Amino acid sequence: MKFKRLFGIAIIVITTYFVTDQVNGQSVGKGKIVFTTRKPFRNLNGFRITTETRRGKSRKSLLNWWQFYAYNICSINPDGTDLKQLTDNDTSRKPRWSPNGNWIAYISGLDLKESLVVMKPDGTTHKELLKRQYRIIDFWWSPDSQKILVAVEIDRSVDPIENVVVTLEGDKKGRRRMPRWTEGWYHWNPKSEVVNPKRKLIEALPKEVRWPEWSPDGHWISFVTDNLLMVAEVETTSATGRWFQQRSEPTCQDIEEWSPSGNRILFYTNGEICVASINQGKIVEVVNLSMMPGWDATWSPEGKRVAFISRDQKQRRVNQIFIMDAFTGQVNQITFTNYDHFDPHWK
Repeated sequence: MKFKRLFGIAIIVITTYFVTDQVNGQSVGKGKIVFTTRKPFRNLNGFRITTETRRGKSRKSLLNWWQFYAYNICSINPDGTDLKQLTDNDTSRKPRWSPNGNWIAYISGLDLKESLVVMKPDGTTHKELLKRQYRIIDFWWSPDSQKILVAVEIDRSVDPIENVVVTLEGDKKGRRRMPRWTEGWYHWNPKSEVVNPKRKLIEALPKEVRWPEWSPDGHWISFVTDNLLMVAEVETTSATGRWFQQRSEPTCQDIEEWSPSGNRILFYTNGEICVASINQGKIVEVVNLSMMPGWDATWSPEGKRVAFISRDQKQRRVNQIFIMDAFTGQVNQITFTNYDHFDPHWK
């Protein structure tokens, strides 16, 4: 009898282990997702914005979004548990994990007065690295998690975009102002050094190419031209000044990011999340993964799943977080709230 009781307990423990590691048959694994929440204020302004939107009234008043919504950074497990709010200033958005997982960088502040801030994963130790910028367009962590390359817009009519490197200590280094190069061409190499693009690389590609997506090793770039997903080898194109279209590229409106392994690309076609598999720069497989509208997609650390934002499946007029298997397309909704979610990033 004692053996049977122990055996029964063992079965329960083992079963519990597998249940907690699965959600609707999909492995949830480990890691944390950080994201932005947008909650209407619990006052007359917040009430009006939720009710007048439903009636289709003008949204011009949303230009002053901080009067209607609180934007804050939160974290959650990929199985939907352990939801935590990490900021409380109501103007924080676009969080991004450092590669080592020790910091979260995000944008804070009102329009035309944006700051780049970092904090610890538990929401403590906030450091303002870049203050009161006209607009922070984008930013990228260095591989060693010690610096951030930031693209900022300056309030001027000629060549308004600059790139600047800021350190965790708040130092600014290497402000870069070369026209067009500042639009996503400066990038980190594996040694955490900012690489200047080769002029031949830029000249070889179509003139309309802006904000390319660099593969993790920096050997490839992906970009959109003529509504197609394109890939180019950086070294060869930089050396020869020549690039050729493959003639097998899929339709693409926007690119999200390369997978951590550098062999898959998340992109969007007709508002749906798609994946292209890459082998030596060639697109060998293309799949419409979501078969539903989705945006703000981001890879899991192991590259087997994707977190993204879509409309609530319970018919609420809010955006929720979903987890999708990157090979089968199986989808689970992990947030169920009466407010919106944006900008997930998984580490």
